[in-house]
Amino acid sequence: MATSITHWNPLQDMASLQHEVDRLATGLGLPLRFGAMETESVAMPSIDIMTRGEDMVIRADIPGVAPGDVDISVTDHMLTLKAERHEEHETKDEDYMVRERTWGAFERIMRLPRDVASDSIHAEFMDGVLEIVVPGGAKATEREAVHVPVQSVKHEEAAHN
Repeated sequence: MATSITHWNPLQDMASLQHEVDRLATGLGLPLRFGAMETESVAMPSIDIMTRGEDMVIRADIPGVAPGDVDISVTDHMLTLKAERHEEHETKDEDYMVRERTWGAFERIMRLPRDVASDSIHAEFMDGVLEIVVPGGAKATEREAVHVPVQSVKHEEAAHN
């Protein structure tokens, strides 16, 4: 099951440029906020897709997202991952010098192989990493949308498996 997905995010390129402008401004002794870009952008999670035996495994880095804020569904061989990272609220005695962490809702959609039984897909969430396992041995029969529950796993539980 060979899969190759490349994701380009132009906002991430803009954020990198902004970081360099901030770095140069700091080096010149200018205030750090000189180039600061205050936006409500949401970074798309970085994902890895690999095989483990016959299974396809998708891992997504989504730190700061609660397992209950993750929604995974499969419709017509398309896996949709939706989640939301909530904004931290400022208090009166805080004034940001740099603010690069993002918040908000995001969505990733990935095409699955045709022979996947979507009702056999399962997901685990541990330490900000979501792992979705798409079993390769089961055969597809259904065409309806399927919701994939996300199981939260703690370090102690993972060590016993």
